[in-house]
This record gives sequence, C-alpha cells and structure tokens, in this order.
Amino acid sequence: MTGTAKPKVLFYHAHFFNSSETFIYQQAVNPHIDAVLLAKRFPQSTGMDNTPFEKIQFKRTWWDGIVSNMLTLFGVDRYYQGASIKKLAEKIALHRPDVLHAQFGFSAVRILPVAQKLKLPLVVSFHGMDASHMLRKRAYRNGLKKVFQYASSIVVCNPAMADVLPLLEEQKQKVVWVPYGINLEQFNPKPKVENTTRHILHVGRLIEKKGVPDLIRAFALLKTDRPVQLDVVGTGPEEEQCRQLVSENKLERKVIFHGWKSPAEVKDLMQQADVFVLNSRVAANGDSEGLPVGVLEAMAMELPVVSTYHAGIPREVDHHVTGLLVPERDTIALADALNALLRDSHQRKIMGMAGRTKAESVFSMERMHNTLCSIYSNLIPDTKKL
Repeated sequence: MTGTAKPKVLFYHAHFFNSSETFIYQQAVNPHIDAVLLAKRFPQSTGMDNTPFEKIQFKRTWWDGIVSNMLTLFGVDRYYQGASIKKLAEKIALHRPDVLHAQFGFSAVRILPVAQKLKLPLVVSFHGMDASHMLRKRAYRNGLKKVFQYASSIVVCNPAMADVLPLLEEQKQKVVWVPYGINLEQFNPKPKVENTTRHILHVGRLIEKKGVPDLIRAFALLKTDRPVQLDVVGTGPEEEQCRQLVSENKLERKVIFHGWKSPAEVKDLMQQADVFVLNSRVAANGDSEGLPVGVLEAMAMELPVVSTYHAGIPREVDHHVTGLLVPERDTIALADALNALLRDSHQRKIMGMAGRTKAESVFSMERMHNTLCSIYSNLIPDTKKL
C-alpha cells in the first residue's frame, strides 16, 4: 500500500464486537485499512476494544420490523424498509467509505439495498451458521441470491462453503478463501513445565455442534498411566447436561468447568495443557463450524490437536502431522486418539511444533490482513487511490 491512501472499509454487523467473534475483530484491526464500524450495538468485550474506531450506530424502526416479518412469509428477506434505507445511506455517505464489508451472509442480505443505493462495492464474509443451518430458510436463500449478483467478492473461511451456498457457476469466481489469522505474538508458547497431571483442554461454547457431552463420555473411557484432567472453557445450553454426565461418571475431580475466559486466560490454560480437543459435528438443526479459531490458537501454542473431520477443521489440522482427526460422533475413536497422544510425549511435542509452523505459514494475522487489503484495493477505482 506504499504511496497510496489506505482503503476506507465500512464493516457491517449487528454488534461490534461479540466476545465469541474474535475473528471479526482481528479483521477490523488491519493496519492497512481505515475501518468504520456500522452496527446497532457496540458492546465492550475483553481484549476487543472498539473505542479507536469510527462508528455509526443505527437501529431499524418498529415499522421496519413489522414489514420485514410480513415479507418473510412470502420468501422475501428485507430487514430495512425505504425510509430507513435512505436515512442509513445518508449517514454512511458522511464517512465516505470505499468498500462495504458485511460480516456474515445475513448481514449482507440486510445491507444490500443500502450498498446498491450508494453504489458501494460489497464484500461478504461467511463464517459458519450463515453457510449451514440458516440456508434452510427460504427468505434467506432468496436474499443471498441477490447478494451474490451484486457482491464484488465472497469471502469464505472454509472453501467447501462454495459447494453449499446458492451460487451460480459464474458467481463462484468471486469466492476467495481467506483463512482466519492468529496474533502469533500474543499466542506464543513458553517452554513447558513438566506436570504430574496431563491436561486436555476444550475451548468453545457448550452447544450441540461442539460435542462436549460426547467428549466427556470419551474422557470417561481413557486409560492412562498418569492422572489426567479435562479442562472445559465455555458456557452454553448444554452445560447442565455436561455436569450431569460428570456426576454420573464420578469425574467431579477430573473435569473442571472454567466458564467463560478472556483471551489472556485462555492462553494461560493452553500453556498448561498437553492436548487440545474439539469434538465438532453437524448439529441436528444443520449448524456447523466454519474454521474454529480455538484450534488455530492451540496450534500457535504448540499444542497437538484432537478433532474431527468436520467443516474447515481438516484445513487446519493435518492428520498425523499436527494432530489426530476422527469421524464425527465416534466417541470410541475420540477416546483412542486422546489415549494415543497422552501416552506419547515425543509425538505430542513433534505435532505441537508442526502446528506452530503451520500457524505461522498459513494462519498468521499478517497474512490475513494482506489478503483482505488486496481484495479491498482491487475494488477501488484508480482515481480514488491517488
């Protein structure tokens, strides 16, 4: 970007920044762009300060909501109505963005009429649920078809998303794989201190697609020659079920529920861990992962990963190189993989080092920033770059 002005990018989402969406924050702090945030709410989440950004706050009216709900019955997804579209376009025009970047497909559907009114290039990023179970909604699918006609670039965190999104063949040329980037300076491991207890670490919400109940069942099957502890970071609707399973299997002293933890606290737990595990699967409602950031952070911390052949995870974890992968919902295979790594400290070290190397070469924040900046810059006319 030497010798040219930074692209001014308007990021659009409902909230900036949700505590579980560090991947969006990491895109917004790109040093090669000037980011403006457009949302209805700006919560302050630990480690994700939104105060340095230009911000536009906008909430739709009650009339927008009534009309939107009516239109959905007819397969039309229109979040804002005429007056709000005009008012929002006027607010955005004051900031003079070069590009509009919608985070999640449903955000792109909502903001499309505004982008069209302002003739702004539109970039849309897909992250997981917006390319899985939400596709069952007719109005959303129809809305995406209009987005794909207009959008200049369609960013996916998992290339397989292009096979399930309602894209025409020629629209697939707009698809770009941009893997999430990790702050490698923040997630930088120290030499490990040998511990008498082996630690298995799960980081993620306690929801169906994370498979934590089955992880606890697999943990109950472990046969190790040393004490082992399962550290569960996260909260969610399956927490009660998970605690019940722990009680039924008399694992209260071996399974620790840490609740929600800040990025710094997660790093500390990763420093103490021996194996990272994520037992992901497609949920009953079709919800699935995109590219789980926790796996990337674990790799950066030189942790071997045990996970599943699900969504973008095989793009992250190289089987028998940076970790072990098992089929979804195979509790026995999951237990076997955990047992194998817990018994082999040399293999854990080799896989951990390989994971760090891959994080540095493929999943660095710098690489993500450069790729996104190239996408933005290519959408700006040369006359505006002067």
